[in-house]
Amino acid sequence: MRSVARLVANRVLLPCLGALLVLSLWEATLLAYHLPAIVLPSPWAVAATLVELVGTLAFWRDVGVSLYEFTLGYVIGVVLGVAVGTLMGESRGFRMSAAPVVESLRFIVPFAWIPLTILWFGTSYTGKIVLVAYAVFFVMVVSTARAVAQVEPTLSRVGTMLGMDRWRLAWNVHLRAAAPGIASAARAAAAIGWIAVVAAEYIGASAGLGLMITNAATSLATAVVIAGMIVIGLVGAGVSALIRWGSRTWLDYR
Repeated sequence: MRSVARLVANRVLLPCLGALLVLSLWEATLLAYHLPAIVLPSPWAVAATLVELVGTLAFWRDVGVSLYEFTLGYVIGVVLGVAVGTLMGESRGFRMSAAPVVESLRFIVPFAWIPLTILWFGTSYTGKIVLVAYAVFFVMVVSTARAVAQVEPTLSRVGTMLGMDRWRLAWNVHLRAAAPGIASAARAAAAIGWIAVVAAEYIGASAGLGLMITNAATSLATAVVIAGMIVIGLVGAGVSALIRWGSRTWLDYR
């Protein structure tokens, strides 16, 4: 019973307490400074707006578009990032050739590419997918290469003694041993990818949560802006939790 009570306190009561504290500070700010709704609407006005949004098809279309762009870009970025990172970890020649390019490009933030993606792809989904893949790719490349390079040398020696060639050793031994580090990087990359897709939608998009917020800000619908921000946070947290669950299940299965 004590463990159940602790679980309920940690998973339910403490998060509710944190949310209540934020709402209290929000309401106290309104009362202290007498801010008009166009500057900062009340929590209850935002909640009512959020309920209205959830009941519209346009809202779910925007959520679906953002998730579609993120998911496709995320999968592309993870697959390519793990592949290139593995090559960098396994091949000294490839690492020496690719490292300068990777090190240079990974410091160019995805948002710097937004003007070019709009020029190249317009407001289509492709530009956002490319940005997400770009953002995720470099996180996965660096983390995978590091995780593979740090595999216990004894495992490599045992694999060699068992007759494994270089790439069988990489696939069956090194990647398996590096899996926890790769899974951790995949969770971190998801947050960066989600931020990238929403930010790109602020500037050039035909649909998505970023566009919804931009249109609301243009119309001075502050409650919609804040409601959209809350949705972005909740969806991002849900995506992170799903990836965390998936990575744990994969690691346990292994």
